[in-house]
Amino acid sequence: MATKRRRHRRRHTIRQETLRDLCLLGSVLVCAVLLFAGSQAILRSYVKKHDDGKILSGIYVGNTDVSGMNQKEALDEVQKEIANCRSVMVTVEIAEGKEIQASLEELGLSAPKAKDAVKEAVRFGKKGNTAQSYKLIKKAEKKKLEHHIPLEYEVEKQTASNILESRAKEFLDNPVNAAIVQGPEGIQVTEAQKGEGLNMEQTIENLNQFLNEDWDGKPGTVQAVVEKKDAPVTADDLAGLTDILGSYTTYYGESGDGRVKNVETGAKHLDGILLKPGEEQSANAAMEPYTYENGYAEADSYESNTVVQTMGGGICQVSSTLYNALLYAELEIVERYPHSMLVSYVEASRDAAIADDLLDLVFKNNLNSPIYIQTVLADGNLTFNIYGKETRNPGREIEFISESEENEGTEGTRFVATENSIGYLSLQSYAHPEITAQLWKVVTEDGQEVSRDAINYSQYMAAPETYGVGVVSDDPAETDLMNSAIMTQDQETIQNTIDQILYGPTESE
Repeated sequence: MATKRRRHRRRHTIRQETLRDLCLLGSVLVCAVLLFAGSQAILRSYVKKHDDGKILSGIYVGNTDVSGMNQKEALDEVQKEIANCRSVMVTVEIAEGKEIQASLEELGLSAPKAKDAVKEAVRFGKKGNTAQSYKLIKKAEKKKLEHHIPLEYEVEKQTASNILESRAKEFLDNPVNAAIVQGPEGIQVTEAQKGEGLNMEQTIENLNQFLNEDWDGKPGTVQAVVEKKDAPVTADDLAGLTDILGSYTTYYGESGDGRVKNVETGAKHLDGILLKPGEEQSANAAMEPYTYENGYAEADSYESNTVVQTMGGGICQVSSTLYNALLYAELEIVERYPHSMLVSYVEASRDAAIADDLLDLVFKNNLNSPIYIQTVLADGNLTFNIYGKETRNPGREIEFISESEENEGTEGTRFVATENSIGYLSLQSYAHPEITAQLWKVVTEDGQEVSRDAINYSQYMAAPETYGVGVVSDDPAETDLMNSAIMTQDQETIQNTIDQILYGPTESE
């Protein structure tokens, strides 16, 4: 009995001690939790106080130190860095000893995620683990923090492709398309020849990789990827396309040097185009870009109601000549625009204006077989031949008639600067009133008219008698003097200025 009482007292004592220990442990845990919560509250308060929209000291976006800036200020500075980088020249190595160069601006450099990088800089050290944020803020306050957020650069694919392709041509054995030519035995098809070309996708990938892997913002070299390339047009593609469906010729031989170059360059870009049934082609897309690298020069062109110097001036004669050849081939004209003023190389309503991405000549192969465009340049004449398979009635003939109506007239004489040398003063175009014109397509079969349809309607502004005045000189001061004389629009002043430049001041002067 006594033994049982002792055991009972012992168990009771143990329970009391255990309960006391548990209470003590609970108190310790509660204190620890309270202490942790309190410290976290203090840390959070500290971090929150520094979450004021300002970037911590020691933060870089790209190579730009954005310490202490707000989001707008930081973005402005980063944009300046991007702008400065655009002037950097990059060398693209085609092969040993064969290199081309381009600025990053020409290649379309951008940093599309710049705003995201700046936002990350603003948030850095302010979000996430509180203790970690506290440490980063304290480190920044002691000027011991350095954190770099990379800028992701890239070049614009189409822009870069155009530049690289045009500048690499001289170093590559370019493929040669099969072509339709007039040989001793009549119309013949030449064989295509394989060549080289840039693998543009991989080359641009190399460019972007260069920009985003330890690039220091200085010029560098990127390896181009060259591969064997088949010609786009083969002899098989041209088999059977030996009938001329439509042809038209205009004369450009007496234009200024720049305009001659532009007409020939634009025409060559259209040469050899093959269109399968249902396919469309933009004349502007085939001829652009209008740059020195792509073979163009500055020359006279129409802008509103005036003649101005522009890159590629003269390409409208190319598109107008092609337009007429397409009409005779009876291909579908999807898009065509008249000039603001009459042109001298085709009749009213037979022109087709080109103006970058604003005005275009777009056509479609609405036939059941392919068509092929051939360019012929000879003795100052531009000819386009449209080849295909003739299916029309041999007795079918097409005539295009331009009917015009004169409205208001114009008075006076206008003088415009041209790319000719100083001393040139020549009539460019006669005065003409405002004109409305309509082009009719008249079809006869076996001598009998079977249809007469309106093809287009055009309206042209009135224009005074226009003289071209040469302003080109090795001395820029003489060119400035000549341009100033043209600004007066006074013939006597212009003639006197020409005489003064060519022969010196008169005795009376």
